[in-house]
Amino acid sequence: MEYQEDYDLEQETPEKRPEMLTVLCILSFINAVYNGIVNFVSFAFYDTIVSLFDQMKNGEGVYADLSEQLGDSWAEMAETAAFTFSVGSGYYFIEMLLFIASFIGVLMMWRLQKKGFHVYTISQILMLITTSVFVVSKVGGGFPFVTVLLTALFVMMYFSHYKKVMK
Repeated sequence: MEYQEDYDLEQETPEKRPEMLTVLCILSFINAVYNGIVNFVSFAFYDTIVSLFDQMKNGEGVYADLSEQLGDSWAEMAETAAFTFSVGSGYYFIEMLLFIASFIGVLMMWRLQKKGFHVYTISQILMLITTSVFVVSKVGGGFPFVTVLLTALFVMMYFSHYKKVMK
């Protein structure tokens, strides 16, 4: 019986994950899985999606009636939709890989591993760079303030747990 008591004393109690870190991880899991799937589908079916948008823009096929009925508003909507996929399929492939890396980083932080913070942060920064290179430089548009703000917010909230509970 003494042996069992000594064993119980020597066992370490596992660190408990703070509730806020749990909430952050769950939100990040949802984001990574959803966007990973969206980017996979966009990459895998890129040519099909582009041809559908071209049909929409030209008012061909199943879109002929809608094009006639909606006129100029249809043309603007179809052109905007086609504009979304003008960045190339490589963008969606790179984004998919970065969301997988982000998921792995969050999974490591879920397990309270410090390496996860670094994997997550690097993948988020690379996503911002990729978006700037592919989207802003090719398609146009302004600086993605909201995306940068949300990324910085999540990184700062994860960092607040970095030294306290992650090993």
